[in-house]
Amino acid sequence: MKFKKLVGKIHLWIGLMVGLPFFVIALSGALYTWAPEMAAFLYQQKVEPQKQDFVSVSDLKATLDREFPQGDFRTAFYRDETSAIEVLLFGQGTYYHAQFNPYTAALIHVQDMNKGGLNYLKFLHRNLMLGKIGQQIVHWITLLFLIMMITGLIIWWPAGKLGRKQRFTIKWGASPKRLTYDLHNVLGFYATWISIFSVITGLFWGFEIVDNTLRATTGENEMQYDIPASDTLNLQTATDQFVLMDSLVKEYRERYPSKFIRISNPHKKTDPINVVVIEPNLITYNTNHYYFNRYTGEPISGNFEYGLHAEASLFHTLHGLVYDIHFGTILGFPGRLLVFFASLIAASLPITGLLIYLNKKR
Repeated sequence: MKFKKLVGKIHLWIGLMVGLPFFVIALSGALYTWAPEMAAFLYQQKVEPQKQDFVSVSDLKATLDREFPQGDFRTAFYRDETSAIEVLLFGQGTYYHAQFNPYTAALIHVQDMNKGGLNYLKFLHRNLMLGKIGQQIVHWITLLFLIMMITGLIIWWPAGKLGRKQRFTIKWGASPKRLTYDLHNVLGFYATWISIFSVITGLFWGFEIVDNTLRATTGENEMQYDIPASDTLNLQTATDQFVLMDSLVKEYRERYPSKFIRISNPHKKTDPINVVVIEPNLITYNTNHYYFNRYTGEPISGNFEYGLHAEASLFHTLHGLVYDIHFGTILGFPGRLLVFFASLIAASLPITGLLIYLNKKR
């Protein structure tokens, strides 16, 4: 059997085996590219801007104590003037995102993050709504699709100059059989060069060996980090924790007016207050973490695993890019648009591939 024919057989049988679940994974991934916009609508995250200061963390806590006391306050996420403040709450067997008016501290919306259409879409993409078993299925399908892309490129590669033009363009006026073939081959070729980045980054989440290999090759295993911790001495002179959090939010919003600010509410005695400065376009790889003593508000210095982006190890710099590359946010809106269309095309490939197979059988 010739090499290309063998590759074609591998491509066919893997496609028939994983086509349906891959269609679900790719389509849900394409839709989830727009999760920020969907969340803004579904969770009522948009507000009318006002010419006044944002409310404090203490104000948010006071509202929660009155209206949602069962929620365990973990973090507050301050965005821009047109966006609600988002508070992360832990609950019994779940967690919530609560949206607050940034000017009045009014509670706008509380979302159980294990329920709702947008979260079901996320679970569909991550585990096919099948829990941990589904997660493993998705990981292996992702690996098999990487093989599909490689074998697809080998099959696509033209034998000579004559067939090269046909590989790059769709013949829209052709017969249904030829059109189906072109939609699979031509669109698949173009989408591969975008989807391959989403697939490879997906493997970082799916297989521990990929993460461990990156750690080993970047020297991360030899790195030693300090653990940021609050000093528990002299607790009798401690300042109220929420007063310190209010002061830090005000300071960092003034220092970084164009950024988003997330602040943590420490629970354990040695937990620090963690202030995270985040890009407004939700690029995650270059976030900056700052730590403070929860009793005094004094900065905590050290070589932390999650600290300033400029001081991050090579492993954490590369690993931090995984999410941004996977969903295209690394290139902003154009990148997300590219990933969206590439994922839609990827979702269509099992359909057009099956039609090609059935047409050959007739």
